[in-house]
Amino acid sequence: MMTTVALPTLSAASLLALLQISPRPAATFAAHEIATGLTGGYQVIAADLNHDGKPDLVALASELPELVWYENPSWKRHVIAGGLPDLINVAAADLDGDGIPELAVAYGFSTEPNQSSGEVALLTHGADVTQPWTLRVIDRVPAAHRLRWYVDRDGQRWLINAPLAAATARPPNYDGATPIYAYRAADFVRETLPSEEAGVVHAIEPRGAPLCDACLLSAGFAGIHRYEHSNAGWTHALLTAGNSAAVPKGGSSEVAIGRLSGKTAYYVAAIEPWHGNQVVVYRPQSSGSLSRQVIDSMVVDGHTLATADVDGDGIDEIIVGQRGGSRSVWMYSSSRDGTSWTRTAIDTGGMAAAGCVAADLNGDSRIDIACIGTATANLRWYENLGPGRSP
Repeated sequence: MMTTVALPTLSAASLLALLQISPRPAATFAAHEIATGLTGGYQVIAADLNHDGKPDLVALASELPELVWYENPSWKRHVIAGGLPDLINVAAADLDGDGIPELAVAYGFSTEPNQSSGEVALLTHGADVTQPWTLRVIDRVPAAHRLRWYVDRDGQRWLINAPLAAATARPPNYDGATPIYAYRAADFVRETLPSEEAGVVHAIEPRGAPLCDACLLSAGFAGIHRYEHSNAGWTHALLTAGNSAAVPKGGSSEVAIGRLSGKTAYYVAAIEPWHGNQVVVYRPQSSGSLSRQVIDSMVVDGHTLATADVDGDGIDEIIVGQRGGSRSVWMYSSSRDGTSWTRTAIDTGGMAAAGCVAADLNGDSRIDIACIGTATANLRWYENLGPGRSP
């Protein structure tokens, strides 16, 4: 006989409190190896390169001269372009509307700006996307390091190029004003953004709501900055100075925006300092300032950061990869108000993650993770099995 038990009626306040202290079970993941031998594995991006509706993976390894992509779901390897020394970054955007993105790529990189040729080029496909693409160099900038496509409030697309440091800068402090460049899609003429960047600029990230309509964030020795373009031109503002230690151990290294419960609630996630040990969450306060909360200080050579709602509860998790230490990929899940965080492991020991990307790779409406490793020289995707399931 089935027994029915009467449960007490909870007030709205009690229910909210219960939700805050009892988060939904974390999503679980199954690891799938795609490739090995990616010496100097550095960056992976998800983009549909053959227009079949499935996101493929573009893999960039700094110690290999070929930029390659892996075709979803077989993960067959294809060469996009060869003869590219010291690859450092790639970004995808469909410029001509044919459903297949063009790729911007930076190579000729060195951490010594005066030893870096810093080519920035566009790659375009031919009739067969599995054959090598056509490369056109659009600029040469010492230490060209981070490329991202940014769309402003008027719908204009820009390629953003953030060098690691000024052309005359030297490690370890990399003294000097660091430029950030923008190229309007179509003509690709270099413009210099107004900024107060100095020393290393390690990350740039285009994001919109709920932080802004269309803005771009940077992270570096000078903290986290916000850039926007409109008909009036470019504007910039400092969001936070980041870690307060002296250069080269101050400022910020990676940045991303995440959503909390509600349409406008958000946080700014960061790894600090440069290649740092801290995972940091900044939340806006009523005063307009950002509160700083270190949610983990055990990261070793943190180098990649992403936010995504992997468990479908409307709140973005934080994905962090470390190149050193236990060579791990970790996920941080938040309470609904962002005040408390729980860390779970996606990979421990098998992925010295330099770059990770979040995307639904198998079409099951769950966000998966793909990462590329430096010391481990591999590419893996982590299948999201949903909350509470075993691999």
